[in-house]
Amino acid sequence: MSEGLDWEKRSAAECAQEIARLREALTSVESGARRQYDMLNALFVHSPAAISLSRYSDGCFVDVNAHWEALTGYSWADAVGKTALELGFWPDAEARDAAFVRAAGQDGSHHVEMPFTTRGGRQVLFRVEGTRLQLAGELHIVVYLHDITQQRQAEAAVQVSEEALQQANRELRRQLELFELTERLARVGHWTVPQGAGRSIWSKGLYALGDMPWQPDVSFETARQYIHPDDMPAFLRARERMDGSELEYRWLNRGGRVQWLRTRMRRQQHDDGSYVDYGVVQDFSEEKRAKEALQERLEMIQRLTSRLPEMVFQFVRHGPSRGEFTFVSDACETLFGISAQAAKTDPNSVFRCVHPDDLPAMVVSMNDTAEHGATWAHEFRVCHPDGSVRSLFGKAITIWEPSGHHIAYGSVTDITAIKASQATLTESEARFRALTELSSDWYWEQDAEFRFVRFAGNLAGKSQAYRMGKTRWELGALNMNAADWESHRQMLLAHQIFRELELCDTDHQGQPYWVSVSGAPFFDAQGQFCGYRGVGRDITARKLAEEKIERLAFYDVLTGLPNRRLLIDRLQQVLALAARDGHHGALLFIDLDNFKDLNDTRGHDVGDLLLQEVAHRLLACVRGADTVARLGGDEFVVMLHSLDTDPARASTHVELVGKKIIGSLNQTYMLGAAEHHSTPSIGITLFAQQHQTVDELLKQADLALYEAKAAGRNTMRFFDPAMQALVAQRTALELDLRHGLQRQELVVYYQPVVDAARCIVGAEALVRWQHPQRGLVSPLEFIPVAEQTGLIIPLGAWVLEMACRQLAQWAGQVETEALTVAVNVSARQFRHPDFAQQVLDLLYKTGANPQRLKLELTESLLLSDTQDATLKMSALQAAGVGFALDDFGTGYSSLSYLKLLPLQQLKIDQSFVRDVLTDPNDAAIARTVLALGKSLGFSVVAEGVETEGQRDFLLVNGCTLFQGYLFGRPVPVQQLLLSPGTAI
Repeated sequence: MSEGLDWEKRSAAECAQEIARLREALTSVESGARRQYDMLNALFVHSPAAISLSRYSDGCFVDVNAHWEALTGYSWADAVGKTALELGFWPDAEARDAAFVRAAGQDGSHHVEMPFTTRGGRQVLFRVEGTRLQLAGELHIVVYLHDITQQRQAEAAVQVSEEALQQANRELRRQLELFELTERLARVGHWTVPQGAGRSIWSKGLYALGDMPWQPDVSFETARQYIHPDDMPAFLRARERMDGSELEYRWLNRGGRVQWLRTRMRRQQHDDGSYVDYGVVQDFSEEKRAKEALQERLEMIQRLTSRLPEMVFQFVRHGPSRGEFTFVSDACETLFGISAQAAKTDPNSVFRCVHPDDLPAMVVSMNDTAEHGATWAHEFRVCHPDGSVRSLFGKAITIWEPSGHHIAYGSVTDITAIKASQATLTESEARFRALTELSSDWYWEQDAEFRFVRFAGNLAGKSQAYRMGKTRWELGALNMNAADWESHRQMLLAHQIFRELELCDTDHQGQPYWVSVSGAPFFDAQGQFCGYRGVGRDITARKLAEEKIERLAFYDVLTGLPNRRLLIDRLQQVLALAARDGHHGALLFIDLDNFKDLNDTRGHDVGDLLLQEVAHRLLACVRGADTVARLGGDEFVVMLHSLDTDPARASTHVELVGKKIIGSLNQTYMLGAAEHHSTPSIGITLFAQQHQTVDELLKQADLALYEAKAAGRNTMRFFDPAMQALVAQRTALELDLRHGLQRQELVVYYQPVVDAARCIVGAEALVRWQHPQRGLVSPLEFIPVAEQTGLIIPLGAWVLEMACRQLAQWAGQVETEALTVAVNVSARQFRHPDFAQQVLDLLYKTGANPQRLKLELTESLLLSDTQDATLKMSALQAAGVGFALDDFGTGYSSLSYLKLLPLQQLKIDQSFVRDVLTDPNDAAIARTVLALGKSLGFSVVAEGVETEGQRDFLLVNGCTLFQGYLFGRPVPVQQLLLSPGTAI
């Protein structure tokens, strides 16, 4: 009312202003109310949350928004005036109150979850949040509904997923632990290398396998430093391929122990184009060592069984008609014609070889023994591809293994030979029974006291009645003494078998005969000794034949003297005797001089007569206790023993015997109707206690004989140790010469041959030996050794080839194309059957002009076989080769062969040229040779010209060709002065 009073006190203007102010305030209030209403409308009616407003006092809904209607399926009309309990939000009031109590917050808000069935029947889960609110002085509750069905479903799914993930993680951990445990137990590991990475990632198992400390990753260098160097190339190739192929290599761990690893490596391509390399590694060292040990045992078994003729096998039976060979020895191929490997690969291949008639019974016997556990033993036949049939015998023991298999261990033997032997034995027994009735042998039997009680067959010597009831020693034998009979009796008492006891006796006519008896003891069923029985045979004819054979073996058939074998036997006995008693002995080697000439001129039958007469005379020259033997040909040996102990007196005695032998053998022989004179050469060696061997004595006597021949023959020489030294020297020279030929130490020198104008027209090829230690060796030293040993043939062929090559070389130059080369040919080389062809082959091989080659031969060579020499020389002359007679005048110098042989040149020996100015005889010989050569149309070369006086003499007497130191010594071809027109 005071305000009313105030109005009355105000003026109209003030009232108008107050009214205007009140109108503005009302408008402001209305505007604020409208904004609040719009806000309330936005927050409640159009809110995206489901909101309801209910009175606290009775719980009835006062208002709900549109989202609440959509969420619950109830309209505004359905909800207003009803409670949440009536609409089915709660099953009852108690559940509602309990939920609100549990969800009450400190600020008075509520938060509870509740299941709800919408009006459409859909099951949902709401989260209910509420708060108290005073409206118009009355308490209300604002409730917000949130549909958390999908959230709870998602949360439940997440929970399930989390539980599944946890379960998977637990399972993964268990699998990883199991995997790592499996790797450790199996000795396996693995590694991976992502694309582009320079390091590899190893599993724990691989670290344990490689004995390496764990680290996050491993460099390639570290990973590979323990691989065996020999296996690294193969590992790198496999790493390059990455194709999953298997590789075995060695790993040298940190402790130095060698491990065998097996790996497979592969590259895994991803969908995005990237890749990762990975590898699996297994340690199979124990398996490798076990395999090696097993292989060694198998190889040892294979080696052992490979030497056995039987086939050793191990057969696993899988059923009545199935099985396999787990081991078969190499003899399978011999017995069945199938290799051991083929038998293991296809066991039926063995059974297919069994004879069709024998296979069924064989299979039945194998199955029977396998079922009953008995020993299998069966005989059967096999057919080989070549059509042959062999008999085999198999035996095996069968063992049942826990695996359920029957394993047979056995062998198969080829009994074809045994079967054949059995058949042969049966046949032999039948044949023996048939033949004993016709045999010349006899059967005998003795009782327990060794007295004869039975005879059957053709008894030799004394009659059956004479022998019956007597022992063998009572009957006696010429070749048995009391000790021999005692030894035989002890053998019988010991019940031993005796064979081929040879006895000699005389029959009733007093003629000696020999028998051979053999016997064996026999016993009754209780083992009681009953006596002896055996066979006897007449061996008289055999003994006579043996005596004859012995004579042929130890005696010379022609002379009846002991041969070399008997001589050596006796010499050994005499050497032993001399060593004991100190008495000297002597060995005389006797050779008949020129015996070959007698054989060649009068025939071998006459030569045999001479040998027989010489044997008689030698026997007459020595004591009866001495030995005269024939070694062969015309060689005889006299052995004297039990001479004086003093060497001087023993030598004197031997010398007297030697002179006696020479005197006796020098006497004229009547050989048939013609007389013949022969002389011996004798080599003597003494022996006593020097412990010389038989071979040494024979060599010493032979050396002494060689000296006797060198001394002019028809004489004797005692062995001198100096002889042996010379022989040793000659032997050493021979060995050096052989090596010299192999090492090409020999060289060819050339000595010029000049004409009257002193111009070189040719040269003589002379061999020299450039010894590495001895220097230049003269041919006078080694040519005789080459002649004696046969080395002259390869040596001569080599000189001839060198001369031909030199001719071919000279032919290519104008100043030397006309030169000739002369080559000395030895007798042994010339007598070779193919000599002429060998020379022609050399000429063809070297291209030398045959007309420039001249072969120098000696007179003795041409006289030994004139017909053969003529044929060879004619064949070579037809090809253009020339011949010169070397050292003319020193031999026989027969004019007849000079006309027969195709010679072109004579060479005067230097022995005549040397003294041609001082010795009238040598001068006359030189003139004669020159005149003879001129008359026969031969050119003549004078050898050994050393002075101008010798040249002038020879030139005046018609000699036009000269050779000697005056014109040049033998020199290598490079030092030979060959300039055209140059006079020497």
